[in-house]
Amino acid sequence: MYSKILVAVDGSETSIKALSKAVELAEGWNAEVHAVYAIDPGIYGTSVVDPSVGVIDPTSERIFKMLNEEGKKVIDKCLKVSESAGYKVNYQIKIGDAKDTITDLAEELKADLIVIGSTGKGITRRLLLGSVSSYVVTHSKISTLIVRG
Repeated sequence: MYSKILVAVDGSETSIKALSKAVELAEGWNAEVHAVYAIDPGIYGTSVVDPSVGVIDPTSERIFKMLNEEGKKVIDKCLKVSESAGYKVNYQIKIGDAKDTITDLAEELKADLIVIGSTGKGITRRLLLGSVSSYVVTHSKISTLIVRG
């Protein structure tokens, strides 16, 4: 039995499936559900193109504002899912690498379970890009449920 579930969301269909699964499990256990969207400006390299101003530095205030707006859109999409299920989910937007954000927040919340989506990319792409779900499974001390796309 779980009392606190953390689900990672990024707006993809797989993360929406993970959110739905987390809510489904939480209903059965009467558990709290926390969802996190991680903003990692570092993945954008040394510059980002903002259509309104051109090229900007990823550490600038403007890029954080732009990424935060993107996060709010993802949370709004997720809210529709949890509200249609009639279940309260606590949403957070955090700045940092998704892998570390998920594992650190799960420990901070004292979550019993992490639910995360996986696109099931092949080994070659995983080696080149890294895999958030693979990292969480291997590095988190908390049980993790992988929801496939």
